[in-house]
Amino acid sequence: MTSRNTTKYDTTRQRIEISLECAHDHGFPTVQCADYTKQKNRTKQFSTEHFSSLHRMEFVIQNIRKEIKMAKEKTIVVPHIDTKSVTLSIIGTSDLVLNKMNKRNEESLIGARKDESKKIKAVNEWEDIITAMHWRDPLPKDMVYDEDALKYLLKTNAPCISAFGLKKSFGQAVVRNGIDSYATKFDACCNITAPGNLIPISFTQHFVDEKLMSPKRGAPVLVRLNRFTGWTAEVPIQFIDGGAYGLEQICQIVKLAGFGIGIGSGRSSGFGRYDILGGESA
Repeated sequence: MTSRNTTKYDTTRQRIEISLECAHDHGFPTVQCADYTKQKNRTKQFSTEHFSSLHRMEFVIQNIRKEIKMAKEKTIVVPHIDTKSVTLSIIGTSDLVLNKMNKRNEESLIGARKDESKKIKAVNEWEDIITAMHWRDPLPKDMVYDEDALKYLLKTNAPCISAFGLKKSFGQAVVRNGIDSYATKFDACCNITAPGNLIPISFTQHFVDEKLMSPKRGAPVLVRLNRFTGWTAEVPIQFIDGGAYGLEQICQIVKLAGFGIGIGSGRSSGFGRYDILGGESA
């Protein structure tokens, strides 16, 4: 027959083995348990004179179970961020020039990096003019690029300025006007919430300017630039209430960016300047 002491020993060992397996499943490896026991053995209370090794290990497992239970019951509180929204109406104080990389050049660069041997595509000046701007609505894939198509798009669609570029100009105004040494705080508490990262513009007149531009390398190239007069835009801005920059400071930064930096191409020549026309809180 099995003695009483042997039965008690086997029961305790089985309970510890199950507890060790449970502890290991919850990220408490056996080595950690051994280290914990070793540390406890240094004290007089848990010396080997008073408890057997199995009893000491069982005490360790009980503490691990308590830690697991506390970890499960721990609640993380996520603080709420109070934000406000405002739409600023800006009006151009100088002509706006929009000139991003057109579709033909973009396809040429992509094809070269993919090592695709393609025939040189015939130059369609109207395709270059139309695709050198961001548009509010996507352009049709089967679109015929000509002068009539441009006129149709200017009536039914809308050219756009980049929300990313506009936000970047705000940050530059913070640094250049000595408001802060870096734009990090401003970037963290102020966002432009434009759908698709694009801000449509309204305008009174549109022109296509042909200019010779000198690249850093190679001969001068002929480019066609879209220029708009009498342009306005609605800029949706979201900011943290009680943050590093309040609404009045943000408006002042926007005015400084419009006066000294601008948006679009040709900013160093004075194009793309603007001012605040008004604002509406959401």
